[in-house]
Amino acid sequence: MDWIHSVRAIQRAQGKNQLVIFVGSGVSANSGLPTWKQMIRQIAARLPADFNSDAPFNPEVYLRIPEYLYEQDDSPGHAAYYRAITEILKSEAPANPIDELIFEIRPHHIVTTNVDDLLERSDSLNTRLYAVVSQDADLLSVSSDRYLIKMHGDIKDPKTVVVKESDYLDYEQNHPLVATFIRSLLINHTFLFIGYSLNDYNLNLILNWINFFRKQHRVARRPQNILVQTKTPSPYEVRRLASRNLSVVDLNTLPEVILRRAPIPPSLTAPFGRRLYAYLRCVTDDRLFQHVLSLADTLDERLTPLLAYGRIAADDLLGAFDFGPTELVDTTLILKDPEMFRRLIPVFKDRRGVAPAAFARAGIDALACAGEPPFALPDCPTRTPKAAALLWDYLDNRALDLQDDLETASPAAQIGYGHLLGHDPAPAVAKDAETFDPEDTIAWLLHTLRTHLAQGESRAALSRLLSAEWVAAQPGTAFLRQLFQSTATDQFKMMTDRDRLEDQLRDGRGDPRVIRRIAGRLSARARGYWFYIRDNHLPFEGSADAQAYLKYAIQGMLCLAGAPKLARPWDAVDLDIVTKFAKPRELKRWLVRYRPAVIPFADPKRPVVIFEHLCASLQAFRDPRWLDPLANLVTLIAVNPTDEGLWRQLAAAGLPAVLAVLIRHSERAAGIFPTAARLITACAGDVPDRGRWLALLSQTAFEKRLGRFPEYQSVIAALRG
Repeated sequence: MDWIHSVRAIQRAQGKNQLVIFVGSGVSANSGLPTWKQMIRQIAARLPADFNSDAPFNPEVYLRIPEYLYEQDDSPGHAAYYRAITEILKSEAPANPIDELIFEIRPHHIVTTNVDDLLERSDSLNTRLYAVVSQDADLLSVSSDRYLIKMHGDIKDPKTVVVKESDYLDYEQNHPLVATFIRSLLINHTFLFIGYSLNDYNLNLILNWINFFRKQHRVARRPQNILVQTKTPSPYEVRRLASRNLSVVDLNTLPEVILRRAPIPPSLTAPFGRRLYAYLRCVTDDRLFQHVLSLADTLDERLTPLLAYGRIAADDLLGAFDFGPTELVDTTLILKDPEMFRRLIPVFKDRRGVAPAAFARAGIDALACAGEPPFALPDCPTRTPKAAALLWDYLDNRALDLQDDLETASPAAQIGYGHLLGHDPAPAVAKDAETFDPEDTIAWLLHTLRTHLAQGESRAALSRLLSAEWVAAQPGTAFLRQLFQSTATDQFKMMTDRDRLEDQLRDGRGDPRVIRRIAGRLSARARGYWFYIRDNHLPFEGSADAQAYLKYAIQGMLCLAGAPKLARPWDAVDLDIVTKFAKPRELKRWLVRYRPAVIPFADPKRPVVIFEHLCASLQAFRDPRWLDPLANLVTLIAVNPTDEGLWRQLAAAGLPAVLAVLIRHSERAAGIFPTAARLITACAGDVPDRGRWLALLSQTAFEKRLGRFPEYQSVIAALRG
């Protein structure tokens, strides 16, 4: 395996949380500790003078040398032997940069045959993620998702150290739990061996385990194991090791450009350490790796898994590859690195690969960079015609059309939209479970989330699901975890932008460019959220979480509406966000707070049209959840100058619909009464269903609920004529 393919294999395993790094003595040698062979020589030097130190130095008898020292030691409890081992292997030297880089890679587990404590003393903050295991008892007493397994013991307790031949021969009897745990990782983990040579006894012991279980269970394919070293193996060795599922990477094949550009610390002076550091840095540093790889190929590999989502969260897209500092404003991705900007342009001009489709699904249609002309990304369809029709049914509030179109829609869409119509989710959930490949973890995860949401599972249940380690390892799940576990980070950013927007607009002297940029950031987050739950068919509308997430963006839209020259026209999505994700009372308070002269509807007729569609839907389904959007629509329409004829038109459509719902759901009377009162007083005496309204509002129960409203008596008077 060449070094490039090995780095990609390691990155894939790490992305799936299926990487185990085995650390040998060649890593500790960079801190001045002896390699395994050097340790054997130092032990041999402590043997009696009559010991022939020339003959036994070959791999077959390495382990017998410590055994000789142990057997010739007649001190109580072999104290002299253990003292000698401690003197050779104990070190106060600091951890080296390779130790820190191992933790930066964040493998699922780290296994080391070293007995020193260099890894534990690494300065990396990630050391806190790993529980240290040096004997079987530790596995029983420490529970963790990640372990640092000191397979051969800890020099702090010399009697646990595995050095001599009998230690190896009796290893599985003396350490059954550790041995079993490591063997369990053979099932689905990639093993990366660093700091070992091909004739290292420790390496060959583990390879024998792998080979034995492969043969015993007749496993034809399992994750590839990788050994990196600076010696070129013979063709025979390559074939032999390949038969044992081990690929050897020769670090001498690393190109000079990598060695020059890798930030190799000066403390690494040995050629092996410097090359190993540069190699491992390629695993974590996309930019370094890009000096030898095509950017298009790398983006294909990183972004392809994200296409499993109907909508890709922009944060997940930007987290899949290191694009450098970026900022998403409206639908434009602003890059701060001119070199990255220039390198991306040919990728999109070529129109091949998955990058155009992935960026389109993330809602990004342009790239920009200071000092460079903006670049419009190629158009890529993100929805099928059927999905687009459903989306417009939803945006137009045409519930009857939505119900008809759902009959031939995908099961996922039936779950995502069906809950709005009061459909029983069980049949769609069952169909959805049959449509995806069980091995497609993203499809399974989205199905499970849809099912939980449609069936009203608690937030705690969703949080437990998404907190699992294997979920975190799946591509594109960072936004999902934030969505259902904690939206505090995004909400803080949106609140901060809302405050900045208010400050810029407070005295009318704000910088228009700054105002547009802040508003664009708010819009990008709000619309990204809205499209994410819609295109991934997550039935999340109306939840308190959704309202809390979007409220700062809605406030920003209303605040900006107070500056007509800067306000961006509200399109169908903006209008949907405000009407369906704001609480009516809060929306009224926000309008008082920001006092916009007009609401900048892109199509002034649209609010009235969707109001009439919503009224028809209320008449058909009588679902009280649509009363709040109706109230919000009336509130927004009232901001803009309108004639009496329009209000009579709204009343003619709205009053019968509201009455039909209130008769069935009288508990919603207080919430919808201000809207009904406005429509009733706009009728100039010609109130639809006047008698039924009067009978309803005159009931004692309604009078108790509504008597506190100042317009209650005037409404009763208007109804009595």
